[in-house]
Amino acid sequence: MRHAAILSEAFSARVEAVEALRRAAEPRSADVEALSRTAFAVEAVSSRYGRASTGAVYSAFADLLRLVSMLVDWRAAVLAATADADRFLRGAQERYRLWVGEYGAAEAASALADAAAGVPGISSLADVGTFCARLAATPLPIGVFADDSARRSLRIPEREEAQDARERPVELSVAFLQFLIDGTPATETHYITPGEAHDLDIEVRVTRWPETAETLQLSPVTIEPADTHAFPTFSLSRPSGDPPFRLRQLGRAVLKTAQGVNARPFEFKYVAQFLPRAAEQPVSVVGQRTLRIEGFDFTRAGLTGYGTVDRRALAIRDGLRSSRPVTESEIGDVLAVLAVLGNLAGRSAQDPVFKGTWSEAHFQEQVRAELRRSPRIGSDLDEHAHAAGGITDLSFRGIPIELKVEPKITLALGDCKCFTDQTASYAVAKGKRVGILCVLDCSPKERGPFPAEEGIGVLTCETSGGPVHIVTVLVQGNLVRPSDLSR
Repeated sequence: MRHAAILSEAFSARVEAVEALRRAAEPRSADVEALSRTAFAVEAVSSRYGRASTGAVYSAFADLLRLVSMLVDWRAAVLAATADADRFLRGAQERYRLWVGEYGAAEAASALADAAAGVPGISSLADVGTFCARLAATPLPIGVFADDSARRSLRIPEREEAQDARERPVELSVAFLQFLIDGTPATETHYITPGEAHDLDIEVRVTRWPETAETLQLSPVTIEPADTHAFPTFSLSRPSGDPPFRLRQLGRAVLKTAQGVNARPFEFKYVAQFLPRAAEQPVSVVGQRTLRIEGFDFTRAGLTGYGTVDRRALAIRDGLRSSRPVTESEIGDVLAVLAVLGNLAGRSAQDPVFKGTWSEAHFQEQVRAELRRSPRIGSDLDEHAHAAGGITDLSFRGIPIELKVEPKITLALGDCKCFTDQTASYAVAKGKRVGILCVLDCSPKERGPFPAEEGIGVLTCETSGGPVHIVTVLVQGNLVRPSDLSR
């Protein structure tokens, strides 16, 4: 008997995808990041299957999840009256045409093809929810990972089985094993510096090589404007030896244009074909072959003036994007405040900005002045606004900014958790799922400061209505002089 183990990873990824699609079906849902993250997980599962047909189905499903994310972006942009919102719809429909060319003829993906058949006709926001619901209800096969080392069943004579194996060639598939960017494995979203050439190393496994094929071409497909990037097309020559083949090649990748801090990552998907085109086609493609590239230029458009703090701010942005109730406009507002407070945290660790012990009122005056100087904030900053039966210190477009001072005990980021309940109450009262907490630690110090970014993060506060995310900035004051540390 064959020994087999069902890939349980597929079940969790599948359940996660169904939940993401059901949320996306809601008229005002804008949780694009959850769809992208789930698509990444589903595509990662596809490479685990021994049989390429099952893996190809999951890879096709992952592509449709990415297509759904673009439709959700379109719906959100229309509701927000954003300029040229239809670019998301056009991109989704172009991606659908590519999907049909790659998977439309595959029998194993026929159920997905039926579910996605209405994409070209999507013209209203209600159509997005209908498509999400239909895709969530589409059944996927249960993959079985077979142990090839086990003995074959005795119910088929060996001679007859060997003859059958000769008549049925091994399925032609290309499995993407990994991408390396500058020698580092590409993560779900990878950062590269725009305007610089970066190494892009690709590794694939090919089940067999068609007799008439000379090269295997791996090409990037994207909806990004052609003048914003230069990602390589890989051309792999026929290898020697017996299949399966494990092939690797190095290329150069360039982002020509930096993205805005509120923009979503660039996305590139690699497709495979054997050349000349008369060679055996189609090719089943499995594995993670989509690159999501972050290209924010810290040197030209830094948020805070401190590179490590900027990276922490972007990590907070990405984390908030995966939080369903937090909208893109709220994330933009949080980043505007975080740019000011992050700069203040960096300066206070570098220079003695807060000498001695400060009162909370004095600290509030300083922070208010810092925020007012920002052109993105200015007059939209409110002071002493009422919320939840109390009075907030500051607020920006409804997002509360709570200020605290600790004069006695030296704090770390996690110690600020004791202040989050009050901030969360103000946020909920304002209909927000995100708040901002800024704490000044002006206690006497016996050691030098820690890096400013280590005092910046998100502390989640659980409420009866669900989690509230408190973006926390710990500012270090009353620092000891470096010369005093050597005495």
